[in-house]
Amino acid sequence: MIGFNKRHFLYGFGVLIITILICAIVGALSFSTLFLDPVGQVIKSFHFTDSYFYIENNSDEISDANPDIVLYDLSGCYSRAEIAGAVQNLYDKGARAIALDVIFGGTSSHDPAANDSLMNVMARCHDKVIAACRAVPTMNGFTFESSFFAKETGCREACINVENDIVRTFSPNLCFGDTCLATFVSVITELAYPEEHKAWIEEENKSSLINYKHVFFDQWHIYDEITEDDVKDRVFLFGDFSDLRDFHSVPIEIDGSRRISGTTIHAYAITTITKNRLITQMTERTGMVLGFIFSFLFCVVCCQVTEKYDKIAGLVMNVYQLALLLILAFIGGIIFLKLRYDINLVYAMLGIGLAGFSTDLWYYITTTRLYQFLSKWVKRVPKASETNEEDINEGDNESDAEKEENDWNDENNNEIINSTNNNETGVEETTLSDTNS
Repeated sequence: MIGFNKRHFLYGFGVLIITILICAIVGALSFSTLFLDPVGQVIKSFHFTDSYFYIENNSDEISDANPDIVLYDLSGCYSRAEIAGAVQNLYDKGARAIALDVIFGGTSSHDPAANDSLMNVMARCHDKVIAACRAVPTMNGFTFESSFFAKETGCREACINVENDIVRTFSPNLCFGDTCLATFVSVITELAYPEEHKAWIEEENKSSLINYKHVFFDQWHIYDEITEDDVKDRVFLFGDFSDLRDFHSVPIEIDGSRRISGTTIHAYAITTITKNRLITQMTERTGMVLGFIFSFLFCVVCCQVTEKYDKIAGLVMNVYQLALLLILAFIGGIIFLKLRYDINLVYAMLGIGLAGFSTDLWYYITTTRLYQFLSKWVKRVPKASETNEEDINEGDNESDAEKEENDWNDENNNEIINSTNNNETGVEETTLSDTNS
């Protein structure tokens, strides 16, 4: 690669290790001290899907409707006899399913005749009625609340517990300790839309994103007059839409508010399954692998920038970080809005965001005596290939040494001979000079 060398990739791996260690340390501390985990809290409260739904609901093409579902408002009605009459009326006129997002508790405070009326109606209509139940935490685990008629009438029961924070997902089952219950959405779709429910279950997703693209639902009150044509083959979700205790936070504004009733949230989840609005989610493992790859490549870039730009390396890395994060967010948004596929970019963006700090820390480590000692020690360790070559060429080296030794001996012998000859010549010359004198 142009501008990169082997050292940049080696250092990039070191920077990645430091980034992973930082995340591991912060994650370990967050179990006991949440205030030490600001990054984790931000990730938990923010999801890219929130921004995607916001963009989608503010576009021109947001009109969508689900005529199959009717939100049936019980607010202001406190008579169980009137509720029983409404259920019987809907059943007789051909409702596909009647889901009661209301728990009818103890009978002692209500008129016995009204209780009996509700019990008898539920027994007659049990094949199309879904009764709500919920798990309530206790000191010893969980206790389950359900309507007084549910066990005796044989109607289906479903769990209506929703997330305590912002509601983004729904699932086929909810587990509380060793007890797992089918969810309200799962039981309704199984009864009213068996084929769509089967396809959803076969995907084997533990949870699915609620598609919060705006949908219009019909909403009627229990005292409204309705005809048979208004009822036939429709799903009726009973709920008290004035009870603020059943309102929950959602990631975007729906009808001008970020808190809507749990019954409406169930309607959005059912529509997600039945109207081809399911969102495919990237698995956690795939997102983590993708995050490691992006983070490592960016760590290599950070090392190259640090060595190339020196004094302004921090500024250059910040520019690269911002540009890359924007590019990833843009790509994720396009894929989500066009293909209904949610890319898990949390790990990639977290690694990119921490890479600058990790790079500075790594280059500081390279200046320490411990690192320099280890680096020199590694260089001193002979490589296996070099050892093999020395073993192979050992005989040749010995012959060369012998040859050099012989040459050295020859040279010495020549010098000795020349020296002797010179000495003899000098003696002769001295004798002649003496004779002449």
